[in-house]
Amino acid sequence: MDKYKNFEEALKKTKILRPVRQNLYTFSPTDVDYYLTTELIKDTLIEVREGKVIVGKPLVINPFAFAHEQFEGFDDEQFDYLKMLVQKYGLRALEYTYKNKTKKVNLISGHLDSIVDKINKEIDRKEKGRATIIKGIPEMWTVSLMKCVLEMIAKSFPDNVNELKERGWFENR
Repeated sequence: MDKYKNFEEALKKTKILRPVRQNLYTFSPTDVDYYLTTELIKDTLIEVREGKVIVGKPLVINPFAFAHEQFEGFDDEQFDYLKMLVQKYGLRALEYTYKNKTKKVNLISGHLDSIVDKINKEIDRKEKGRATIIKGIPEMWTVSLMKCVLEMIAKSFPDNVNELKERGWFENR
């Protein structure tokens, strides 16, 4: 399968099982805890990748700026997928940097639904406002994680732009 087909399959099969409840910050970096699940063997063996992605504070974008340095802690061999993802979502007004910090990767025997239920309860118990649960596909976790992050950016974008306008970063036309 070629890269584009792998990429499209990863996008199609990625599901945000628990979206982040709060917007990203406008004037400082935002830490988002994530739990990325993939079924290695259906209803038998689940990989749970737990980590934190740090979304840098948005900067007014230079439309030609897209560099490897914006993505720290991600697989270098999947950089082309990250470029495709950013181009597909086309956020052009603000620039973000992304830093991934994987805490641990566990292999858990069981059904995906029951594992996700346990993770949900843990998030609720710890009162994590910026935590997400993602279902991805094996070998394409970077695309699944960044799809979730870009959806958070898209959701936060109007409020972030309004806050920047209020402080004079954009002309109000």
